[in-house]
Amino acid sequence: MADIGWLELSAGNTYFVTRFGETDWNALNDDQKTAVLTTAYNRLRYCKEFDLPTSPSTAEKLILADAQCEMAKYMMIHLADEDRRKGIQAQGVVNAGVVQEAYVGHLASDDKMGLLKLPIPPIVYHILDGWYKHKTVFGAVNLERDEEESVNTKVHDF
Repeated sequence: MADIGWLELSAGNTYFVTRFGETDWNALNDDQKTAVLTTAYNRLRYCKEFDLPTSPSTAEKLILADAQCEMAKYMMIHLADEDRRKGIQAQGVVNAGVVQEAYVGHLASDDKMGLLKLPIPPIVYHILDGWYKHKTVFGAVNLERDEEESVNTKVHDF
């Protein structure tokens, strides 16, 4: 059996047997399972938030396969609703009064609400943490003073 992204369909079946809430997966036929795994793989592969390996090791493939399965689970439940919402936003709708949503910044240059960003569930961020590009980094460097005064000297009183 050929790989679907980072796993085979049989590995996807094994993953969902051990995952709570596998009823969504079991309701799909093999063609639908292949489609959702492929769609999940593509969403992760093209996501610019991760720097995923192009030739993953065996250990990396196991991690990536878990993320792919969790992305597939999200898509089985939410993709139809996500497509509708993104479709409304793509049409330029800026306010949906019925659901009390405001879509501000729907242009690429003004995407304050991340409307152009495709959703990734939190579990996938945790699984792929090692490849996440935008981690907040803190650094410290020693500074030298070019003054005669002590650090404790108040310099604001002139």
